[in-house]
Amino acid sequence: MNDLADVINPDLLPPLLQDFERLIGLAATLDLVRAHGGLRIFVPTLARVTPEHPLAKIIGFGPLQELAKVYGGEAHFPLPKAEKALLAVRNARICNAYATHKTVRELALEHRLTERQVERIVAGAGVTAPPNRRQGSLF
Repeated sequence: MNDLADVINPDLLPPLLQDFERLIGLAATLDLVRAHGGLRIFVPTLARVTPEHPLAKIIGFGPLQELAKVYGGEAHFPLPKAEKALLAVRNARICNAYATHKTVRELALEHRLTERQVERIVAGAGVTAPPNRRQGSLF
């Protein structure tokens, strides 16, 4: 998921994840969301952070220490899924692929969407197929 860190707009993240992004960086935040988004998590106190901790294996020991300084020992809290931000990235990738080389059908299969959903995404963004894929004039 680290490749998303290059294209995602942190402003689309929920406030909690924006704070995580400020503390540990966008790539580590997105790794945590991929692993535990939508679930309740517990960040250990700084004294209990070890390199073997399950969260340290996902985001790294240093980033977990940073999270523990702020969130360590708090009650379990839900980790947002960041759906809005992830959908924005997915839709941008669909639009780019459609505008350059892929068909609606190919994109629907690749993203597990219906063809109509892909059509709505590209139409909503005002994207058109490249000239070599458009139907020629009938007359």
